[in-house]
Amino acid sequence: MDYGLWTKNIMETTKYPYSINYSLASILVMLILMLLLFQNVVRGNNTLGWVVYGVFVVAFIGFTLLILLKRLMPAIKGKSALELNEQCLVDYIRNITIDWKDIKEIDMIRSRSSSIILLKLKWESDYGSEIDIPLRFVKGKDAEIYNAVLAYFEEGSGDILL
Repeated sequence: MDYGLWTKNIMETTKYPYSINYSLASILVMLILMLLLFQNVVRGNNTLGWVVYGVFVVAFIGFTLLILLKRLMPAIKGKSALELNEQCLVDYIRNITIDWKDIKEIDMIRSRSSSIILLKLKWESDYGSEIDIPLRFVKGKDAEIYNAVLAYFEEGSGDILL
């Protein structure tokens, strides 16, 4: 099979960094929603509205800190979100390592905003028999990442994909 630039004998490790753009966009969307909610609370000017807004502010701060620590800081530092090597696939987003020999099938589920790589395992793991890797947090083109994963899978598992 032709996987673009990927060849049969893959000897080196391929690393995909975290996406800065998706993390910044997530924070921006939440900030816009918070400003719209604030505008409605000011217009309503009642105690219940301010209490609800306070709960949302706490949630906003929590989610923003989570995105900053788990997604944006690793992206700024250039850390890898996904690693492909001869023996395994390493998903640093969820801290999961999967050996190629343990994977039965690989699919890609496309959506409007980003794609998901779905790994179907030969056995039931702690994470289930299917593991999904969201590509929205991975920098790169979804189709190219998927093709690279397929090429490594074919080489690492010894299975021929049809």
